[in-house]
Amino acid sequence: MSKEKHVYYQEPKQAEKMKVAMELSNCTSKSDFVCTAIDFYIGYLFQQESLDYLSPVINRSIKNVIGGVEKNISDMLFKLAVEVGMTTRIIGSEFEITDDLLEELRGYISKLVAENNGIITLENARDEINYG
Repeated sequence: MSKEKHVYYQEPKQAEKMKVAMELSNCTSKSDFVCTAIDFYIGYLFQQESLDYLSPVINRSIKNVIGGVEKNISDMLFKLAVEVGMTTRIIGSEFEITDDLLEELRGYISKLVAENNGIITLENARDEINYG
């Protein structure tokens, strides 16, 4: 890597601070320190442009992930509500439970859960038993 020589002026207080900072930064020379400091400052200045670009991208990605998780949880809660609804109807019924009745009951309860936002009570189960 080739380097160009540049001349700059520096206040004495700043030169003292640079000597102390050089030890902390593990730079081997003043030239190395100045190059490192300039790279750091340029990165700092361009950081705002990166944030302006990255913030919406990160925000969109997070919303997509949360949306997927929300859909999965909603699907699972719906299935759970159907099973709970079936259980309450079975407990409240006086019918013999057959495979056909369970399948019919599952369809009925799925519709009922969708209509009532998952609110199912045991008290209402006996009143609503009419599967066919």
